[in-house]
Amino acid sequence: MKAKKIWYIISSLFFALVLFIYASSSNYQNNTNARQTKSETYTNTLPNVPIETRYDSDEYFVSGLSTDVSVVLTGSNRLTLASEMQESTRRFKVVADLSGKGDGTIEVPLKIENLPSGLTATLNPDKISVRIGKKASKTVKVKFSYEPTQVASGILIDSISLGEKEVVVTSDEATLERIDHVEALLPVNEVISGNYSATLSLQAVDENREILSSVVTPLETTVKVTVKTISSSSSSSSDFSTTSSSSSH
Repeated sequence: MKAKKIWYIISSLFFALVLFIYASSSNYQNNTNARQTKSETYTNTLPNVPIETRYDSDEYFVSGLSTDVSVVLTGSNRLTLASEMQESTRRFKVVADLSGKGDGTIEVPLKIENLPSGLTATLNPDKISVRIGKKASKTVKVKFSYEPTQVASGILIDSISLGEKEVVVTSDEATLERIDHVEALLPVNEVISGNYSATLSLQAVDENREILSSVVTPLETTVKVTVKTISSSSSSSSDFSTTSSSSSH
């Protein structure tokens, strides 16, 4: 009887030990899984995130500025990451601070502001090069420009009427000096084969028709072109075949 009692005690201790080992093992596994889940990270790339530029726009004109940047976001919180992926719920912003910078071409580091806790961000590129100059404006004549190949055979341009004969151009002082005129450029896919009218964008160019960084006010103008039909043997056909631009008549 005594031996049987001892056997029960030993059996109880054995099962208690087995249960203890099982519970400890389960608890360790659960803690390990929790740590693995907690340490799991997610990464998403946001292309074309706008750059907020800070400078004195009343005194300076900035050109060559990139308008957006690619941002790689990393974090363990999927909800926060998803919120920052959407422009409508995004809290962080990319900033280029030009405050206190003087004239010239400079390289500016980009920085992230208001990034939620738990997220990290990598910028590509992480710096931009811009040109800063004293802001200035002047009135410039407008010209309608086209290539000879954009006039159909047998057509002679008779007159050109522009809604805006002069516009105000704003840029930095050095660029402003290079401006020769403002172009209302006929789109490359357009061919004048009869009377033509359209609203065209305006751009400031130098004497070689290279586009210069500037703000043109207003941004567009109306153009009306009247034409004459001529015979292919008419000597006057050469009048338009070599003309690539014309000011308003």
